Amino acid sequence: MKTCFAERTCIHSTPYLPKSILDEILETCKSGDYQSSETGDGKSRSSTNCWLYVDSWIAGILHNIMINANTDYFNYDLVHFSDNIQVTKYEENQEYGWHIDQAPKEPNQRTRKLSISLLVNDDFEGGEFEIYNPVNQRQITIPMEAGSYCVFPSWVVHRVKPVTSGTRYSLVAWMDGPQFR
Repeated sequence: MKTCFAERTCIHSTPYLPKSILDEILETCKSGDYQSSETGDGKSRSSTNCWLYVDSWIAGILHNIMINANTDYFNYDLVHFSDNIQVTKYEENQEYGWHIDQAPKEPNQRTRKLSISLLVNDDFEGGEFEIYNPVNQRQITIPMEAGSYCVFPSWVVHRVKPVTSGTRYSLVAWMDGPQFR
């Protein structure tokens, strides 16, 4: 049986991180210096974000998840994180509309190939993470709770729906590599 490349849109997992680790990550997220989130392409985004350095212990967890997902599922030629780790905070009525994480690059520059979104808490309403499946042209809600993650190619269209109550915290990271050929 053949698998269409476009059908490999994501791999996600239920929580496996101990509650004590998630609590520590959440405290780190809450202590961030948040700024208004900006996009280079003018897409709808009303969240705030701050950054964690790629040499933090939290980045090590994300790196391990992404490398394992890549080895087991995507098999991309990856180099390293393309940026620091983004901590994104969504408060009531905040969202991030449909977008991709991959931006055009100049020849011979590395490009984002793999993205991860890890949900840090789940004591909020709304804020569902969705991807768009180009094969069947459907929106897919990824079931997530605190500690769940979704790893997906950076070219996959995705969004975070508006939070209706509470505050949603997530970690977002990207790995890059040579341009696709």
